[in-house]
Amino acid sequence: MKNIRILIIIMLSIFLHFSWLGQEGFANLYYAAGVKSMMMNLHNFFFVSFDPNGFITIDKPPLGFWFQTLSATIFGFKGWSIILPQALGGVVSVYMIYAIVKKYHNEWAGLIAAFVLATTPIFVAASRNNTIDVLLVTTLLLSVLVFFPAAEKLNLKKLLITFFLIGIGFNIKSLEAFMVLPAFYITYFFTCQGQFKKKIIHLFIATMLLIITSFTWFVIVDSISPNARPYVGSSETNSEIQLATGYNGLGHFLGEGGRLAGQVRHPITTPINTAAGNIKKQGGEMGTPGLFRLFNHQMGGQISWLLPFVLSGILVTIYQFCKKDLSEKLKMKVLFWSCWLIPQLIFFSIAEGAHRYYLVMMAPAIAVLMGISYTNFVSWYCNNDAEKRYLLPISIFLTVGAQIYILIGYSEWTFWLVRIISGITILTILSFLWKIKYKVSGQINRIVIIVSAINIMLLPFSWAITPVLYGSGNAAFPFAGPDLNSRSAQSNVQWGMNFTEANYDKLIGFLLSHRLGEAYIVAVPNAHVAAPLILTSGQAVLTYGGFGGAEKILNKDTVEDLVKNQQVRYIIINTGSNQQQSEINEWVSTHGVLVPDNEWKNMDAENLASVGSNSSKRNLSLELYDCKI
Repeated sequence: MKNIRILIIIMLSIFLHFSWLGQEGFANLYYAAGVKSMMMNLHNFFFVSFDPNGFITIDKPPLGFWFQTLSATIFGFKGWSIILPQALGGVVSVYMIYAIVKKYHNEWAGLIAAFVLATTPIFVAASRNNTIDVLLVTTLLLSVLVFFPAAEKLNLKKLLITFFLIGIGFNIKSLEAFMVLPAFYITYFFTCQGQFKKKIIHLFIATMLLIITSFTWFVIVDSISPNARPYVGSSETNSEIQLATGYNGLGHFLGEGGRLAGQVRHPITTPINTAAGNIKKQGGEMGTPGLFRLFNHQMGGQISWLLPFVLSGILVTIYQFCKKDLSEKLKMKVLFWSCWLIPQLIFFSIAEGAHRYYLVMMAPAIAVLMGISYTNFVSWYCNNDAEKRYLLPISIFLTVGAQIYILIGYSEWTFWLVRIISGITILTILSFLWKIKYKVSGQINRIVIIVSAINIMLLPFSWAITPVLYGSGNAAFPFAGPDLNSRSAQSNVQWGMNFTEANYDKLIGFLLSHRLGEAYIVAVPNAHVAAPLILTSGQAVLTYGGFGGAEKILNKDTVEDLVKNQQVRYIIINTGSNQQQSEINEWVSTHGVLVPDNEWKNMDAENLASVGSNSSKRNLSLELYDCKI
């Protein structure tokens, strides 16, 4: 029977992660183009090259995309094959959460934790995408499996394995992997009374291993001559270490170099359109930083449905800790997951440059603490344990109140869901109070407990199923919720969910038919133009402005040399008001011959936004020049 329970949850997780996965297309075209380039040779594979000729890298560490490349090599280069590692990682994470919580708490706590993680909306959305955050979560949970036995017995060998795995995580998503380090350090140091000198020595040795594991690939890349490797995309100094600590590190906290949704748009195939119509009005992808940011329209529905219950559990645990009413093992586990969650609560409340799918980092801690807290509160309630018996109805009341607050922002769902949830909550709380007063027990009491659990988990499940029904929205910034269904049809095109080769066949046909042996079929201002061209043609495209077009990788002299040396002939420039390569634009427009639009643009393609008349509406205007000298 026990195996059947977890099997049902695993099957639910498989359904949410794998059903209709093909509707996601290539998801983020930028990463998909990188995987296609990495499949071409070991040089591109090792350096995580964005383009087939190894001119520039994608802006993340290698390991997650190595998994995607291997998957695409085995199953063929398709959209679902590059998403497959993330979807598998999501399902594996659900089972690991169950195994961790069951081992150190009980069966029901493990089942609840697994169900909560499986139905966390942003976790589902990110698992159905080729962003690599879910793979990071899977790696970190694997490290937790090894860490708890290490902390219980001060086992250096297992501690080293733990920090080695965290270092592997760094090679998936840079400093994001280190967000959980406070949990590991604090738990190891403050559990198992005494032996502080031994603990310090162990942590020091493990930290050295962590640094070596984390930075080996980065140091190797930076030590290679820039002429023998791709330019490090999105870095300021052509350095992987600087990229890891800068744009992929403090940049997301300070907002420096962050690419918020709506600021970067696909300039060929998509008109301006946010994936959720009212997000732009309310402060961007994550909303205005502040104390209650995690409950706003953008973020609340992604991760925060059960947060009040979890925070109630943490407060009760702190009280128990002060009263010395906790066993050593329980103290260690709750301390660990609280130290995992609380720093991230602070980070996501104030960070300027993060994205919503980063919230998957909070999901394991919320799931575990929910499992522990709910089973503890139910136990105290059923045992009529003094004042503790009121914690269950109080926590449910607070949680449902927060859920209704989040739900109010969705008028199309509010009418019926608020009434259902409010009605069930009132009935269950009255039943709880009636039981407490009259000490009622039996089957009815168990039914009320189960109904109350279903009630507070109904909304997270409703949100989690939306990526399955509607797709995960803007494929560069996946999210979940009713906004996926309310967006306009064309917003789905952004970053590739409706990507079709037909939109680019005329341009590629023109470039290939006029190619005279150049290394690159065309040079383009940013990765948004380059990615679909690489995916469609499999040919080398030179991205002289980096991801968003602002990177000063080349200047007019280096461009002229490339043209003279027959490395490139055709160059696309952006002459709109947001042009970011004015020096190159001036040289190209002066020395090149403008190619008429009707020779290379699919003006009548159904999903193709004309870069002529429509471009003025989005401050873009792309022109193709023949720069043959």
